[in-house]
Amino acid sequence: MDIEKICNEVLDEFNPCYDIEPSLRNAFITVIKYLNQFPENLSVRSKNNVPDVKTKEGIELLAVSYFNGFHSPTIPKLPQTVPDEMVSFIMEIVFNHSKQETEEIKITHLESMASENAVGTLLERYLDSVLRENGWAWCCGNFVKAIDFIKFDNGIWFELQIKNRSNTENSSSSKIREGTSIHKWYRTEAKTGETMWNEVPEPMKGLNLSENGFKEFVKQYLRDNINLGKGI
Repeated sequence: MDIEKICNEVLDEFNPCYDIEPSLRNAFITVIKYLNQFPENLSVRSKNNVPDVKTKEGIELLAVSYFNGFHSPTIPKLPQTVPDEMVSFIMEIVFNHSKQETEEIKITHLESMASENAVGTLLERYLDSVLRENGWAWCCGNFVKAIDFIKFDNGIWFELQIKNRSNTENSSSSKIREGTSIHKWYRTEAKTGETMWNEVPEPMKGLNLSENGFKEFVKQYLRDNINLGKGI
């Protein structure tokens, strides 16, 4: 069975709708090849409708998830929940804020939460903007278990999990890596704020990844996409 041929057939049909450039096409094919070799790493929400990565129909379903995920803009969106008024009440007593100040803080806090929730995906987008041209594939679409980037080099798969901060991982997600070859890298050390760009895994070194590069990417990305996905 020629998985690459099936992938190309699917992508040829999808291309007019999704504008799939060659490097993105190659990235998707790489992800599907990986899942054909390691089908246990396919992760789907519904156990009653698991795509078969060896069939055109299954690959079509994964392609929809992949390219929808890639093209959906990552823009901070304010939470739809109503803040707990008791928080403001406590801040007035403990921190001596006025009612006006707590109202301003409430809005700022919502904006901060929305921005914080977007950082992780923006980080992956920045990495993809650099890594994809160097043979890496971004596992976007949320259907590859515990892995964000993969690269096939000299017959070996390099699997990488990305975290924005050293403390943004619970025990269950770290347990997934036990007994696997999945590498982990995080951008910032939570206790010190130090960035870890000098500590990227060996296959990522020499690609000029940096905090300044990340900031410039985010600035341009948000300017280009803010009207497509603005949540406020």
